[in-house]
Amino acid sequence: MDVIKKILYITSAFLYCVKGVFAETLEAGKSKFKTVFNFYHQNSNDGAQVYDNSGREEANVVEPMFFFQHQVDEYTNVNAQFVLDFWTAASDTKLDAQTGASGGEGIKGQNRVSGRLGVQREKGDWSYGGGIGYSSEYDYRSLNGSFNVAKSFAQKNFTLGFGIQYYMDEVDLFTDLTPPADANITTGLDRTILATSLTATQLLTTRDIIQFGINYIKASDYLESTASSVLISGIREAEQLPDSRDRYALSTKWVHGISDTSSLHTSYRYYFDDWEVKAHTVKLAYYLEVNEEDEDYVELFFRGHQQDKAEYFAKSFSATREFMTSDSDLDEFISGEVGVYYSNNVGDKNWFGFNFENVEWGNGIVMFNRDNGMRYSYIQTSLGVQF
Repeated sequence: MDVIKKILYITSAFLYCVKGVFAETLEAGKSKFKTVFNFYHQNSNDGAQVYDNSGREEANVVEPMFFFQHQVDEYTNVNAQFVLDFWTAASDTKLDAQTGASGGEGIKGQNRVSGRLGVQREKGDWSYGGGIGYSSEYDYRSLNGSFNVAKSFAQKNFTLGFGIQYYMDEVDLFTDLTPPADANITTGLDRTILATSLTATQLLTTRDIIQFGINYIKASDYLESTASSVLISGIREAEQLPDSRDRYALSTKWVHGISDTSSLHTSYRYYFDDWEVKAHTVKLAYYLEVNEEDEDYVELFFRGHQQDKAEYFAKSFSATREFMTSDSDLDEFISGEVGVYYSNNVGDKNWFGFNFENVEWGNGIVMFNRDNGMRYSYIQTSLGVQF
């Protein structure tokens, strides 16, 4: 395998964002199926938005994901994904207990079901596609659609891509939190989100790829979080946020092939919005191919993030304001994330009388900490097959 093919192989996650242009194309009539299981745990004792004043933001999530792709012909594939989330969250349980709807102890667990169906077509220098998706959980429902198009130039050394997504969502929000009255939940409140992206990818040399991106997201209507509250002179009330938010991000990525078996990935993103949140994110990742014959590889990465707080944020308030939030995600903080992932290509297998090709097994672990109290970790295991 020559150098540039190796770089393309071990940078598939980076390149896939140019929808379909560098994505894997199967033989006509072939299919690929992949399962991913995530096991996630988070904890914090400093969440000022938590209803019972404990600050506890503990949550545990089990998330099985299923992905399918079928190559209809040389140019066209259909793809689908299905995701299940099962979780328990202490803050949700405490607040829900006040409604009386789930009994005095509140909900013990929640789940989310989501799915997406899409199609992608490549013809010459063009790639385009789209999809529709749906998601439903205890307090949120989402119907969404997407479209993407990309064109390559200069013998596919340069690619320009554009993507758009639109979400028509409904959110349920808790109201009337003031004791001793029970909290009430208002259902079916609208929320819409428009997300757009523009990317440009340039193959510089046989060892170097660079990408630039611009993202814009417009969120409208009810943008509060279901379980977030604020403390006003010792009394809990529901958070209040503007009915619109404009978000922007500028990013760049560089992939450098160090040798025939290793590469370095670096990326930087600058984010800002009209709630006065500004953030800088850097990520460094090192890929090492550990078995040339089977194309096994190891990824090691570090991600650092620094964020300013939203103009409406405070841990507590002395008087009611028009807009108020104590959501720790909108606080100022510095965070760090480290992880390792190993992908093992175990070759062709015959299981239960069926022949599977290019069986790939992957495992990873990630740990995260930020200086306003939040910490989490998760492990991931995946299995992919072609047939």
